[in-house]
Amino acid sequence: KQKPTFDEQLLSLTIASLTKSGTLPLNHSSTVTFSDMGLAEQLLGAGSHTSATDIIAEYAHQNGAGSSADTSNKGTAGDSNGQQQGVFTPENVARALALLASSATDENNEWSADEIAASLCKHCPSLSWEDVIYKLPYSNLSVKSEAGAVFIVDVFLAATAGQNRPFPYSFMYEIWPDAAAQVAFLRYTLHSSSIAPHLLDKHMPTILADPVDLLYKAYHTEFARILASPWNSLSLILVLSHLLDSKASDDARSLLEAGIAQEPLLVTLALARLKIQHPRLQALLQHNVARFLKRDFGHNGLFFELFRIYEKKMMMAFFCNIYRKDPAFSRYILDVLVDLGMANDLLLVPKRDDIVMLDFIVDLAVFASRRGMLSFETWFPGLLAELGSDMLHASLEIMHTKIQLEAARQRGEDKGMAAYSSAELTIMFKALGVMGMSPNNAANLKALYAQFVELVGELERTENECSSDEGQIEKEAESLFLRLYRGELSVDHMADTLEDLRDSLRIYMRKTYHHVIQYPLEEFSFFDNYPDKELTITGQLVGVLIQRHMLSPVSEPTILEMLVKALQSPASSKSFHFGMTALQACLYRIEQLPMFCTRLYQIPAFNQNNNAPAVKLIKSIIASVMPARNAKAGSGTDRAHSGMTPVLEDTGLEAFGQSRPANPRGASGMRVFQSVRPPPLPELDEAFAEPAEETKDKLQFAVNNLDRSSLEEKTNEVDKLLQPKHFIWFSQEIMVKRASQEPNYHSLYLQFVEALNRPDLLKCILRETLVSISRLLNAESTVNSSSDRNNLKNLGAWLGGMTLARDQPILRESVSFKDLLCEGYNSNRLNLAIPFVCKVLEQTTRSTVFHPPSPWLMSIMGVLAELYATANLKLILTFEVEVLCKALSLDVKDIPATSIVGRQPTRGSVDALASEFGKATIGGEAGMGSALASDGAADGGLAGAVQMPAITGADITVDILSVLSQHASFHAAESLFSQQPMLKKMFYILTERIIRKIIPVHVARSIYVAVSCTRDTIQKDFCGEPNEEHVHRAAQVMARGLAGALAVSLCREQLKNKLFLTMCDFLNGQALPEQSVNMIAVGLVADNLDLACAIAEKEAIERASLQIDTVLSESYMSRKRTRERTGQPFYDLARYSRLVYPGDFPELLKVRLNGLQAGHLRIYEDFTQIPHFFSQIGSGAQGLEAGVGRDDIGSASAGADGGVKFSTAQCFERFAGIIEDLDKTVSAAAAEVTLSQLPSQHEACLYARDILVLAVRSASPDDTAMDFAQALVNYLYRSETRLGIDLYVLLLARMCEMSGRVAKEVTSWLAFADDERKFNVAATLALIGEGLVSTDDEDGQVARLIEANRPGAVDFAVRLLRRVLAGGTAVSAQAFGKTAQGLAKLAQSGQASAQVTKVVEDLKAADDMQAGDAQPGQSADGGLAREAEDVPAMKESAQEEVGSAPANRQQETANRQDTASRQDAASRQQETASYQHILLNWARVYDHPAAGEAELTTLVRQLLQQIPLHETRVEAAFFRACVGAVLAFYDQSGGRGGFQVADALVKLVVFVTRLGGRDGQARLQTVRMFLSSVTLVIVDIHETRPEAFGAYQRPFFRLLSGILGEAHAAFRAEEAWCSEQTLHAIVGLLGESLRLLDPGLVPGFSFVWLMLASHRFFLPRLVESRAGWALAAELLERQLRFLEPFVEADQVSEPVKLLYRGIVCVILVVLHDFPEFLASYALRLSDAVPTNCVQLRNLLLSAYPRDMRLPEPLTPNLKIDLLAEITQSPDIPYDHAVPLERVGLRTGLEAVLSLQRAPAEFASGVMAALHSDGAHYDVAAVNAFVLHALVRITQATDDAAREAAQRMALELFCAVLSGADPEGRYLVVSAIANQLRFPSTHTYLGSRMVLALFSKSDDVVCECIARVLVERILVNRPFPWGLLVTLIELLRNPFYAFWNHSFTRESPQIAEILTAVSTSIHPSDPPSTAA
Repeated sequence: KQKPTFDEQLLSLTIASLTKSGTLPLNHSSTVTFSDMGLAEQLLGAGSHTSATDIIAEYAHQNGAGSSADTSNKGTAGDSNGQQQGVFTPENVARALALLASSATDENNEWSADEIAASLCKHCPSLSWEDVIYKLPYSNLSVKSEAGAVFIVDVFLAATAGQNRPFPYSFMYEIWPDAAAQVAFLRYTLHSSSIAPHLLDKHMPTILADPVDLLYKAYHTEFARILASPWNSLSLILVLSHLLDSKASDDARSLLEAGIAQEPLLVTLALARLKIQHPRLQALLQHNVARFLKRDFGHNGLFFELFRIYEKKMMMAFFCNIYRKDPAFSRYILDVLVDLGMANDLLLVPKRDDIVMLDFIVDLAVFASRRGMLSFETWFPGLLAELGSDMLHASLEIMHTKIQLEAARQRGEDKGMAAYSSAELTIMFKALGVMGMSPNNAANLKALYAQFVELVGELERTENECSSDEGQIEKEAESLFLRLYRGELSVDHMADTLEDLRDSLRIYMRKTYHHVIQYPLEEFSFFDNYPDKELTITGQLVGVLIQRHMLSPVSEPTILEMLVKALQSPASSKSFHFGMTALQACLYRIEQLPMFCTRLYQIPAFNQNNNAPAVKLIKSIIASVMPARNAKAGSGTDRAHSGMTPVLEDTGLEAFGQSRPANPRGASGMRVFQSVRPPPLPELDEAFAEPAEETKDKLQFAVNNLDRSSLEEKTNEVDKLLQPKHFIWFSQEIMVKRASQEPNYHSLYLQFVEALNRPDLLKCILRETLVSISRLLNAESTVNSSSDRNNLKNLGAWLGGMTLARDQPILRESVSFKDLLCEGYNSNRLNLAIPFVCKVLEQTTRSTVFHPPSPWLMSIMGVLAELYATANLKLILTFEVEVLCKALSLDVKDIPATSIVGRQPTRGSVDALASEFGKATIGGEAGMGSALASDGAADGGLAGAVQMPAITGADITVDILSVLSQHASFHAAESLFSQQPMLKKMFYILTERIIRKIIPVHVARSIYVAVSCTRDTIQKDFCGEPNEEHVHRAAQVMARGLAGALAVSLCREQLKNKLFLTMCDFLNGQALPEQSVNMIAVGLVADNLDLACAIAEKEAIERASLQIDTVLSESYMSRKRTRERTGQPFYDLARYSRLVYPGDFPELLKVRLNGLQAGHLRIYEDFTQIPHFFSQIGSGAQGLEAGVGRDDIGSASAGADGGVKFSTAQCFERFAGIIEDLDKTVSAAAAEVTLSQLPSQHEACLYARDILVLAVRSASPDDTAMDFAQALVNYLYRSETRLGIDLYVLLLARMCEMSGRVAKEVTSWLAFADDERKFNVAATLALIGEGLVSTDDEDGQVARLIEANRPGAVDFAVRLLRRVLAGGTAVSAQAFGKTAQGLAKLAQSGQASAQVTKVVEDLKAADDMQAGDAQPGQSADGGLAREAEDVPAMKESAQEEVGSAPANRQQETANRQDTASRQDAASRQQETASYQHILLNWARVYDHPAAGEAELTTLVRQLLQQIPLHETRVEAAFFRACVGAVLAFYDQSGGRGGFQVADALVKLVVFVTRLGGRDGQARLQTVRMFLSSVTLVIVDIHETRPEAFGAYQRPFFRLLSGILGEAHAAFRAEEAWCSEQTLHAIVGLLGESLRLLDPGLVPGFSFVWLMLASHRFFLPRLVESRAGWALAAELLERQLRFLEPFVEADQVSEPVKLLYRGIVCVILVVLHDFPEFLASYALRLSDAVPTNCVQLRNLLLSAYPRDMRLPEPLTPNLKIDLLAEITQSPDIPYDHAVPLERVGLRTGLEAVLSLQRAPAEFASGVMAALHSDGAHYDVAAVNAFVLHALVRITQATDDAAREAAQRMALELFCAVLSGADPEGRYLVVSAIANQLRFPSTHTYLGSRMVLALFSKSDDVVCECIARVLVERILVNRPFPWGLLVTLIELLRNPFYAFWNHSFTRESPQIAEILTAVSTSIHPSDPPSTAA
């Protein structure tokens, strides 16, 4: 029988304890009465001086004679034996032993256990001694000494001698009637030295032997000791926890305290694993864990290792709770996490789930930063960047707590030190200050900062106190050592003091710590002169520092190197003694330092000291990694001698980093496939052996003749012959051999094995199967032998059939399939690995668990797909993969391929030790700390895959025709093209066609070569460069330079030839002379060849730039991550260690770990100077570069998203350096140079491109763009060159394009800020030309400044107008009309200067010249006109339609009331058509890509001026017409996603809302009218055209959800018009619309209705505040009531099923996200749930408040009346009594409960009143009837009134139920069951009511109660907590005699159901026995 799991044992024991606890009635049927004289009395009466044998014989004779006197003399021997058995019953013998044991003392115990046992066995050989032992607790056993307990054990062992039966100690763990006696027996048994520990039955051990392989070897000795300890029992701790609540609680507590003193590790770990919810034990557990943290107990390292193995998640929760109770523990917790290796996972890999303990994590990070483990300055901003706004609130809470703590300290209220230093708080403020947050959070942060500023002075003074006095610090350090050497401080106390110094806030204390740490290093050379005592103490101190991880990552390698030098000294030296002493003090850390360990192992003097524990430990560690080769041979010999197949043991050589030999096994016999690891043999009572020859023959004969017809016969035959000791032989010789050769009989053999029903045999067969598979995989013969390969495939199918086909997993510890495939790839043995794996996985087709898309299966299929695609497999192997995919119904091309082939997995610290052992002879210890961390990560991370890009002519991104039209030259054909212009266009078309046809393949090849070379070169040269920016810069220039040059060189000749031939053919068609044709063709090719090559160059450069960033992205990220999270530089040591140089290689050229020198970097810069074509500076190429330079800057951010992400601070730091270099470059340029004249590779363009890429790579693009924009504005107005102005304006425009917030701020400042720097003509014109400043805004601003008589403004206006009048600008002088008018007024006043007068005259002259044909200036929407010529036309069309909407609109508005009645149908149709036409024109403008926010706003303003939408009638007509247009357009599109007009209408509503008024009500009026119009249209179409309604549901949904989406987007963008109040109002308006569109009224809309009601922008917003709960509940209730008639009438069609599943999903989500809402309205919603929807009702009633923790229903001794929550009434925020008033029962019910009316009198009319229509009951009234009764009971003023009300309610419900019909009875009981929810007064009263009704009612009512409770348990989870508690009590408590009722046995089906329910609740006590 399979051993139960830990959870099953624990559940069984817990239920058994609860059943036998004092709270439930006990069955005393087995208790022996003490009035009868029996064997016990005779033994005690005779005394110990009389032989026990004689007494027992006499007793047997007397009782036997007495019974024989009444029988005849014809009795047989069997009758005599039966009489003796009746005399010596287990109860009688148990009572005798109990009395003898109870009377025994340590001084006087003369009864012989052996004599008593022998006599009893003689007279009653069939006596069951186990029964005797289990009767002892009921036989008045009460031992007074250890002798009594030993007496009981000795009697049993003597009586069962030779039977190999262990003493049944499990009886100690049951609940005894006498708790004091039980505690006494436990105490004496546990403390007895006479009882061997191995005899004690642990029942459920706290720890098993399994984790020993996971522990360090230094822990093994202690682990073995506690494993055998009697306290290693969960059952023991569980029974003690129960006894704490008994009368013997003091004795139990004393025993538990003794256990903690003796075995604190086991007791504490058991308390943690049991998770007992006992307050005293919980406090004890936390107290013990805290003591382990503070090292008060021994072996704290082992405790936390085991805690992590068994309860890792619970351990972290405990740590967090302990920290929050006492933050001082954070230091100790960090020590433990570092020791366990969990600190990095928690601190460096943050998860969103960890935000709940963010305060704990940040505290750990602060102390880790002080210890040098990470840099808090980069860690906290990085954490903010990764987790974003999710941690904002928690961060502010942390800041608030720490600042309040510091304020209390400074006020003298808290004498302790503040938690954080001023620097740490400043870092947090800076990081939070640059983060976007809501105004409320920003205000909180500002207030906190103000408090911080007040406190920071005193805080800094405290931190810096005495920090500059180096002399004092040295004296303090020396005094510590003096106290240590004098004995005033122990070594441990010294270490504790140093820990306090290390983690202190005060700088001088931390400096003192560093002085102390430095002391041994400085004194090392003088150790030979030290006295022995002081040297020993120093060594112990150094060892303790290493053991406790007290050395920083920088100082620890130095200390370890010192120890190595000390141990390299002669063994007799004092230095060697110092080293050995230090090692002895840090034994538990040695295994964590593999490189240090291997170096010590190579020291001869160290190895000779065999008696030292440290030497033994290191040798055992090394031996476990690299076992002696002869040991393996020996193990194989032993197994061969025993007839078994030898198992190939893992030598571990691969872990040492040795290269793989050509021969997979080599001379050393190393295993290639180490991923197949057979499990250990099962443990049996006898050793394995081969059977006798006769037995062998019989077994073989039986299996040989096995077939399906004789399966049962042969199984029985084998079962009789096969013994457990033969399992190994049978598995290997019979089963596995046949399975490898007879695949057709696999299924028969599996049935045969299953029929034998021997679990251990199955384990042996599985093990031997894996042994054979491992042997075949690693054998040389298998590679060349087809028969062996077939056997391997057959064994794969056999293995899969034994496991996967039977839904049993193949553990990774046994076979790691992915590793196996990688090993096959690396050893060139894929011909073995792939067929084997495929055969195993084929068996998943017969599995119900492991078939696709099982993640386990698909991960292995991903490796196969990778091999299929990349490994160049042979045809037979690809066929194997394809056959497997076909069997699994997969397509190998659709399987996501992995990228793990060839990578070696990390195998833990022991393998790291082996790896370092292989390297130990190469070099020293330098870089030990960071090398181990970075080696593995960097090696795989840098090797990005380079793939040949697939490029076609259509993929070319350069606008070839535009480039040709701007920069092509025609010197040779100038006259021809001038005479025939069409020929020029044909030339452009032909040239473009040639370029698109030729360059793609060459560009792709050049990119592949350039990126591959760049990747390999960069990874080699920069493996010692920690700065990712240097790596990125070098990679970019090299890849771009190489790709461009290669593309030109590859394309040039082919382009030249193809262009010449094409031009010749083209010109020949123009009837030109042949000589002229050749001359013109040669000239055209010569003029434009460089231009065509330049196009190829640009395409290659841009694509290579993006691809090299993608390939090296992990390299950039590794450097950034290492620097920011650890504060240490990143070095790719794995690649650095593989660099090989020739012997004469110059030292200067070798790669170094401190980065490349300037000379090396200059090589990469030279890539920008590679000549790409002959006329590098020719006109054609130069012209192209001028054309693309600006585009390069504009498109630099494309593809940058795949790179490394930087924080805002990092981006600005890099930006500052780049912008300085850019400013120097543009300042040095000539004044007349413009941006369009620069080549794309110009230094200024590269700097600008770097800025854009940097902005895109920011983790916070908005904040970064804002910072960049501010700096660019400063540089813009400071620049004095045309190039600088152009570049800065262009960059500023790109920043605005990246962020709407930046655009808003920049344009606002540029337009309206009063800053004289803006009086820069060149900058202003450039800003206008780029669209950053509107001419209208600039004109108005300058005019206002002139009117204010600002001298600088007047001068600026004059210069601006002169520049505009001179021409060549993007605007004309007419655009500055207001400025001109201002200057004219100034000139007329006579106060103007001559310059002003002159410019006014020039303006008038210009006006006169253009009087006839002058064009109007551009308006505010001119930007849109410049972008697209057709947009103004659409605007004018739209404006004309607005103007034509009903004529004489102003008169119609004034007389609307008079004319409304006279409008006929024609005018309404005309108005509707006009409105619809306006909407369609608006949709065209809105969809145009050039239409911006400003243009659309202007257009809406014009619309509002023409149409009075503020009038209700007009607005309603307009929106209703627009909805009709939306539906019409959707019809025209054929229903295929025609939502453009719908989206445009939603956007129009948003614009009108935004511009409709300043107050919220005016804005909401538009949304209200829009929603009303949509609602009316929906209802109208549903009623008038029901056949067409279904086609319009999508556009309706688009309209209603669109307004939600737009409002939510505006709120997220913090737009002024959509505040949080406005958003909630819009949500409420939509809710009102949904209320009108009730599914019961508009059933055709029900699906869309449910989608809208559950929309992610609607329902969460509605219920996030309590004000929206009523509406949300009403909507859910309406949907449920809509489904109710269909479900109750059993008319559940597919649409109804779909709706039902939808509402269930919605309620599930609400239950998860908003449980408080659902808990408050669950009872109201359950009124609408159909009676047969039990699961849905359970779902509603299972809701409980989020802050409540429900006790486990199966908890022992659970008393719900003692729970704190049971005194609180549940929240009911609605008037629950309305249905009750409707039927007129409220007054009468209240009278009954207040004792004013008799229950029986009132009950007679209750059911009649609840019949709402005479045919059906009013379910809501029934539920309200019960609920109101409970509410009134809880409202009673005192306990007496409450008890009286309960009594009246019980009588009333009894009367109602007894007189009700079956339906009414069911509804009333269901209403009571609805109250059984989370712990509350209602649940408590309801539970009592149900139990009381069951105990007092007849079978009919009881059956109804059982039906209601049981049917709610039979469905799927969740179940209401109160329901479970009530049902468990009803079934368990014999008082209610549940199983005695007749209805439990009326039919087999009912009995089976009730039995299943009872078993699921109480598996240890089935109902059959209970009954």
